[in-house]
Amino acid sequence: MCDKMEWCNYSEKDRIENVYKKYNLNDFWDWWSGKEQKVMEVRIKDFKLLQQIAKQYNMPYSASGIYVLNYEMLRLVIGQVKNKATVWFGVNNRKKNYNRWGNKSYGGSDCNINEIGFIFIDIDRTIKTGQATNLELENCNKLANLIMERLSEQGWNKNYIKVCSGNGVQLLIKLDFSLKLPEIEYNSQNKIYIENKDYIKTKNIIREGIGKDILRFCRKYEKDLQVEVDKSGFNIGRVAALPATKNFKYGGFTWRGIVELETGVNEGLSDYVLSKEDDIIIYESKAIFSKKSLHSRDRLVAGKLKNNILIKFMLENDLPEGMRNNYLWFQIKCLIRDSKINVHSEEFIKLHKIFEKKYGSLPINIPDERFGFDENIINKYCIVNLLPPLYPLWSKRNSVLSIGINDVTWEQIELQKGIIELNENSDILEDLKIFKNSLIMNAKNGDSFRQFVKGCIKKYGVERAKYYFDYIMKRYLSYI
Repeated sequence: MCDKMEWCNYSEKDRIENVYKKYNLNDFWDWWSGKEQKVMEVRIKDFKLLQQIAKQYNMPYSASGIYVLNYEMLRLVIGQVKNKATVWFGVNNRKKNYNRWGNKSYGGSDCNINEIGFIFIDIDRTIKTGQATNLELENCNKLANLIMERLSEQGWNKNYIKVCSGNGVQLLIKLDFSLKLPEIEYNSQNKIYIENKDYIKTKNIIREGIGKDILRFCRKYEKDLQVEVDKSGFNIGRVAALPATKNFKYGGFTWRGIVELETGVNEGLSDYVLSKEDDIIIYESKAIFSKKSLHSRDRLVAGKLKNNILIKFMLENDLPEGMRNNYLWFQIKCLIRDSKINVHSEEFIKLHKIFEKKYGSLPINIPDERFGFDENIINKYCIVNLLPPLYPLWSKRNSVLSIGINDVTWEQIELQKGIIELNENSDILEDLKIFKNSLIMNAKNGDSFRQFVKGCIKKYGVERAKYYFDYIMKRYLSYI
């Protein structure tokens, strides 16, 4: 093990020569896989690039990444991508499962996680401006060392890897035995997964158990060190910085590398993680004898089917294909069921023919009663495709945090000094949640909000950021 503080104080050039070169890519693969047959997702945001590489080497791929089965495959992928884009790897190994088309394939969803093998801890600076300084890396490393010292009291510091992610520090602590995820039912009729209690508990066992312990421990040090632990790192599908690659950010890049690697056994760690399972609470609906009634605007009325807001939305627009059937047509089928519409009526048959002429095959298999109509699903489709949300967003929440925000206009954004840098692995709702938690009740929120929007422009591009600004941001930030 190298000196816990020394690597932070090197220049990057010296860090590469004196620290990163101690461990090669084969060391990393053998440690991650345990020298067993496992599948790693190499996450690449540039789909055209990942598709090109996957086809070149005849490797399996999905919309999110390429799936490698051994060190040689990993080496080939990194060789093709390291000078072109930032890449990550899936912390937990992947498996094939049914996709939205009903075919078995690899993918980036939770249903493609084979087992939980690690506790992943992502430590970053709280103030993210420009490339991290040595002092900022040192502070991230200090918190990582405090975590490992605490785990050492139980002997759980014997098998882990510490990676400089470019602008922070990441720890992967290996469980002494992996936790297999229970199988979940796949509804082939509706092409969706039905998660059972055992699966939900196992999926959340790190986040709701030892993850909360770690966050509680770290809060004592975060303010003084000006660092933070990303709690989304405890999600089973999380991706981490891939060693021996570049982190392209802030107009340049920094190399990522392994600074510590231990290959012992963290005996008893998996048992401790499992001991938290009974503490996980699964909230279930108590509406046993009554069912949520449809809003009057949603209910389908025989003789007036084309007047329904969702049906009009699909008829009057040429909607993108991705998720269209599962998100929109499925919801219409829920409305057909709950509104007791006769699918053999002349009116419905004509309407269905219009839909199929416009969008292709749309099966009329009525969903099971357990699936209800949900406006949020339709709004999510709109958000993903940069369309105005069809229904009110978060309509039942109370407005309290809008001080200094509601009067901000798009034209003011570029005039604002400073920018809030956003996590490159999060989505817009995660970004908004983190930003909202940082707000205080005063007029300075306006300045912070403009800096946040600038961060969104940098991360998502002008078009997408403008959409979020127009339709989502203020509404989201105005509720509790």
